[in-house]
Amino acid sequence: MTVAVVAIFVTCIVAGMGLTHHSGITMRLEERFFAGWIIGIMAFTLSGMVMTRLFTFGGPAVAAAAVLVLGISLTGWRRADAWDDEVRDLTTRLAAPLRSGENPILLLLVLVPVWILTGRMFANAYEIAADGSVLVGHLASFSDWQAHLTYTASFAYADNTALNLPLAAGNDIGYHAGMNFFSALLVAGGASLPGSLELGGAFTVFAFPGVMYCVGMRVFRSQAVSLLGTSLFLFFGGLGWIEFFRDVSNDAVDVWPRLPRTYTRAPGPSEGSWWMENPIVGHFFPQRPTLIGFPIVLLVLGWLYTAWTTTDRPGADAAGTGHSAMRPFVFCGVLVGLTPFFNLFAFGVPLAFVGCWWLMTRFDRRWLWFMVPAVVLALPMVRFLQPPSSTLEIPYDWVGQVTYPGGVPDGVSTSTRVGDWITFWARNLGLWIPLLVAASAVKGVLSRRVAIGILPVWLLFVVPNAVKPHPWNGNNTHYFVFLLLIGALPIAALLVKLVRRFPPAAVLVVPVVASMTFAGALDVVATNDRVAAPYPVTAMNSAGVAVGEWARTTDTDSVFVIELGWPGGYLSSHQHPVPALSGRDVVAASDGWIFDLGIADWADRKDHSRIILEAGDGYEQLIDIYDVDYLVVGADTPGWDPNIAFWEEAADVVYRHAGWIVFEL
Repeated sequence: MTVAVVAIFVTCIVAGMGLTHHSGITMRLEERFFAGWIIGIMAFTLSGMVMTRLFTFGGPAVAAAAVLVLGISLTGWRRADAWDDEVRDLTTRLAAPLRSGENPILLLLVLVPVWILTGRMFANAYEIAADGSVLVGHLASFSDWQAHLTYTASFAYADNTALNLPLAAGNDIGYHAGMNFFSALLVAGGASLPGSLELGGAFTVFAFPGVMYCVGMRVFRSQAVSLLGTSLFLFFGGLGWIEFFRDVSNDAVDVWPRLPRTYTRAPGPSEGSWWMENPIVGHFFPQRPTLIGFPIVLLVLGWLYTAWTTTDRPGADAAGTGHSAMRPFVFCGVLVGLTPFFNLFAFGVPLAFVGCWWLMTRFDRRWLWFMVPAVVLALPMVRFLQPPSSTLEIPYDWVGQVTYPGGVPDGVSTSTRVGDWITFWARNLGLWIPLLVAASAVKGVLSRRVAIGILPVWLLFVVPNAVKPHPWNGNNTHYFVFLLLIGALPIAALLVKLVRRFPPAAVLVVPVVASMTFAGALDVVATNDRVAAPYPVTAMNSAGVAVGEWARTTDTDSVFVIELGWPGGYLSSHQHPVPALSGRDVVAASDGWIFDLGIADWADRKDHSRIILEAGDGYEQLIDIYDVDYLVVGADTPGWDPNIAFWEEAADVVYRHAGWIVFEL
């Protein structure tokens, strides 16, 4: 953490709060603060993309981005005519009794534990050992975060402002890497490369509980609903707690919190097909786009609900059709239109909801004020992020494929398949679906408009069960998780309503809440115990770190061929230090990554890398095709047989250390 990084964080919050004044929506001060926190990160990142494109990636460009975003936010601060009223309102509510349901100090009941747990989780992600090795504290930072390191390094050290794909040279980035660009700006502010992922992730996720709480207060006007709904989502865990107590009975848990496994993710029929991970452990941490995507979806849907309700009131500006009344729709449309590079789902989910609302309200033209700017702004980036080849499969039996990875066996009856489907979702979601149905159906739990408004959420359950948009079917969970996000507050409203109408029902509600959150809480707490986990392990030893940092001295447009063969040794293809630490383009990185981005020739690229390193038939043509500059041969990488003797004669050795050799062509 440097002074410059702190200045960036302050800039994001101040600029974002200013920009919220353009929304045309009346907010409480805490909502403006948390919403501005998220919007400011987006605005600063986009300003950074402009400035680093105009200049080179470095401190001066980042400083210019800060000046730019603060300057733009001044136009919003000039609209802050109700600032004094917001401060007085907050002061009054802070002085109110805690039982009043208005005192925001109770938000700390969620903020403090989440900040402590997630802060420690991010702090444990990476550690630099005394010999310079990079150690990791979690499975996600051992695997997924290596790709995020590569994207971030490509921005920070390879000046990748054209958004090329460092994992497969010659392709567009194809990934919503906005949060990694934000982390790269922190590198320019003095953070280390691993530290930038930790700091950027923690800073962003810290805003989320406040965002969800404020959206709950806006839509449901209940502090109990807001606090409970936020907790239900953050600590969601399905029925994994059953496995925990089974482990306890089998003496597999000896010392708390040293747990033998996770309880919200264990894919595969042999392990019970647990696929719906806890949102903190399985999404906020490894899937960095959700850091922006989740809060943006909540904010936009909450603000649109207010705009929809307000413009329907008698006496609304020009019967709800005036330009000032449309400002919230336009603001939300612009915000969603700028999200695809941060999270493509945060563009698609609000657009799907509004599209349904547009149909449900008989083509009410108010929704066009949202949809037109959203689509126009997003379309170029959405097209840019499309994979080179389509991976869409429809119809698709998602549960069948994850339950029977080798294909549904012959002779399995339809009734068995239906039973598999019910069992799978009961195990993974617990009581979530029946409670969400009840929240929508029981009279008095939700207002009529909220009950109608959340109906499109079922698309996020039905469609991913029948369609596979991505090469790896596990990515469908990225859609299912929005069912949890959007359904948590209505479920909380049902449970709170039940207790308020019939207080003895608390005897039932408490275990229901525990059943929905206990497994998730177990997994979150376990991330804070580095001793218990199968990690820390070496992601890159000191020699690997040295060659990765040396690669930063090469031309920023250099193309490398790296070894992808293993098993054996410490070096897996996804841990290779050259792309991870320098961000330089490689012909092929970890095949799982480029396969998952829809790179159709991923297998050919892997084979071509082997042919080049072995100096096999056609290697010269392949070098020309990929415009290769360097070959890297690492230590302890069984599986391939690089022709070192040949390349010692045919190329220049420009780096040799601790078993690593780099040849320049």
